[in-house]
Amino acid sequence: MPQPPALLSRAGLRDVARRAGVSTATVSRVLNGSAAVRDDKRRAVQRACDELGYVLNAAARTLSSRRSMTIGAVVPTLATETFSRPLAAFQQTVHRAGYTLLVASFGFDAQVELKEVQTMLEHGVDALMVVGRTHDPKMWQLIESKRIPCVQAWAQDSQHPSVGFDNVAVARQMVDHLLAFGHRRFAMLVGEPSFNDRVGDRIIGTQARLAEVGLELPPHWRLETNLTLEDGIAAMRQLLQGPTRPTAVICANDLLAFGALLAARSLGVRVPEDVSVVGFNDFDYARHMSPPLTTFRVELEQIGASAGTYLLDALAGKPRPGPIETATELIVRGSSGPAPQPPG
Repeated sequence: MPQPPALLSRAGLRDVARRAGVSTATVSRVLNGSAAVRDDKRRAVQRACDELGYVLNAAARTLSSRRSMTIGAVVPTLATETFSRPLAAFQQTVHRAGYTLLVASFGFDAQVELKEVQTMLEHGVDALMVVGRTHDPKMWQLIESKRIPCVQAWAQDSQHPSVGFDNVAVARQMVDHLLAFGHRRFAMLVGEPSFNDRVGDRIIGTQARLAEVGLELPPHWRLETNLTLEDGIAAMRQLLQGPTRPTAVICANDLLAFGALLAARSLGVRVPEDVSVVGFNDFDYARHMSPPLTTFRVELEQIGASAGTYLLDALAGKPRPGPIETATELIVRGSSGPAPQPPG
């Protein structure tokens, strides 16, 4: 008969072994995820743990194995698919290896990120995933002092392990798509780039490609805003109500692009006949917008799964590759088309 609730928390390893009819060594192997245990004994141990209310003491396990069996992830936000979908794939990958995921967000604030990383390290995570290349230098000093594996996701970096893609290159490709339609007047809706190297690289790629064909991105047509739908609406209205209009608007993510489409419709501006709008990420509802959104598809789940696999390999002492490049693809839909012809 199971023990009364008041006694559940007092059960120890020997109690579990006695209840299951196995040795304490067998109990330890089951609780630490070892495969070298017969199924019937594993079930007996798990049943005994349930009956006794036994929970493995994480601190004791850390002392004995020198592993906390936790992995940390510090991301800018959890509010969009950009990070929530990769995090789900990352968690699934590390969970299959017996690790628990700890997550924190920092709202694109370098000092908050530093604090969250420090907290993760103080909790003894075995490995860490961060986002992008731009961090407070103290962050790497902290990580290196703990000698744990760390991988940067959503970016390519030759200085530290990374999983992602070349944001400069994909921006250039998007510009080429619009140039082929005859566009010459370009605008961008972007986030603040100082602590977002992904956005910064897309600005660099766009400006560089335009310069190569004798064009520029006018400062008043590069609007920095929050990366939300509402801010996309406000920024696009500002662009369209100016004395002159761009014919192509490149948005740093799909949420801004959705806002741009809604703003154009509210002002009676046709997309793509009057202005082309393109996004980035290929969120699930991009294909269902009116018109469907031209955007760059990023394999978000691949980023998360590859980052998780990298850290697991590092923890297992396996050889690790250099920067891991994940797939991107230009998805052409109805929101981009030929540049409007000047009247007359």
